[in-house]
Amino acid sequence: MALKKLVYLILVFSVTLNCTSKKTVEISQKWKGALLLSPEVRLPIIFELNFKTGDSTFMLINGSERLTYKIQSGNNNDFKVKLEPYNSELNFTISASNIQGTWTNYAKSTDYKISFEASESVEKKSINEQGSTLKFQIQFGVGKDAYPAILLLKKENKSLSGTIKTETGDYRYLSGKQEGDSIWMACFDGAHAFLFTALQKGDSLTNGSFYSGNHYKDIWQARINESFDLTDPTELTKITSDTLFRFSLMNQNGALIDQTNPIFNNTVTCIQIMGTWCPNCKDETEFLKEIRAKYTEIELQIVAAAFEYEKDTTKVLARIKHYSNSMKLNYPIYYGGSTNKKKVTDVFPDLDRVISYPTLIILDKAGKVKQVHTGFNGPATDEYLEFKKSTIRLIDSLIII
Repeated sequence: MALKKLVYLILVFSVTLNCTSKKTVEISQKWKGALLLSPEVRLPIIFELNFKTGDSTFMLINGSERLTYKIQSGNNNDFKVKLEPYNSELNFTISASNIQGTWTNYAKSTDYKISFEASESVEKKSINEQGSTLKFQIQFGVGKDAYPAILLLKKENKSLSGTIKTETGDYRYLSGKQEGDSIWMACFDGAHAFLFTALQKGDSLTNGSFYSGNHYKDIWQARINESFDLTDPTELTKITSDTLFRFSLMNQNGALIDQTNPIFNNTVTCIQIMGTWCPNCKDETEFLKEIRAKYTEIELQIVAAAFEYEKDTTKVLARIKHYSNSMKLNYPIYYGGSTNKKKVTDVFPDLDRVISYPTLIILDKAGKVKQVHTGFNGPATDEYLEFKKSTIRLIDSLIII
């Protein structure tokens, strides 16, 4: 598909706040500002504040996604928002027509902080969900560090929406608009703080920079390519043994569980390799909650193995329990170990490697692997519905055997 004229995009991270307070000061609903990734790099944000007696909420608008959180009031006009289920929070102060605050991502460290600021705004943000989608082939990095991706982009006048898919998962909901000859793409969801910039030349995007928070930067480029596809996610991780699939995990009480546990006898099993810090894992978890509700425990067992940044086992188990409660999980999460992917194969020795959180392993009734699905391209992508259908078909076929 030829592109006659590509508008330079800005996929803007947008935020909406709903908030309740006993304060008497009048505070504007609509705000526009930025996460300050560095003195030179700003990640645009838009949000709303609403104060209603007895009910303080914060609604984050991340592209077409809406995420609602409770707001805790502090002294004067100080506020805190815990961005559940992630271990991160926003703290901010409202003064006159300005907001100053900090986002802290405790999953990385107590010192991982990014400042943000905002001022009153009357701008209305609309997200385009209709119309055709442009497909770009992306390359991030160069040489041995290069990896492929796909940008799916919808455009309505100067406003844009879409996502970026990689072989380890998608960058979730993106939104934006044209700004001169530049493109900005951004996402913030409580865990990710992604910003992409580039220039457009013909049907290509060049001179791209990708920022992940204030700790990581890479380069990228892209061009229109309707026929490009990523590697099949079921072909990225291989099984090294055709026997009973082995694993050893720790439950939230510190007890160990492995493949010999009676709950796995003659039962189809899904094992989710994940982390409580991981947005793609959260998306997959929402899907697995649906699957858990669809089948009985005799038909299907689902267990998750969490791999975490925190080194203290007591704190990790408490974090996993908190995540389970926050997500209202209907299946158990066990502790696997640290986030080092090379260590994951110590827990799952029959996998040749693990390259992504999440990774989903589906076992038949004999405990043998039928499929390993690497990464998760979720509801922001074009393949999510087919993934749901194909996974359910596979589980159904294994149950009736």
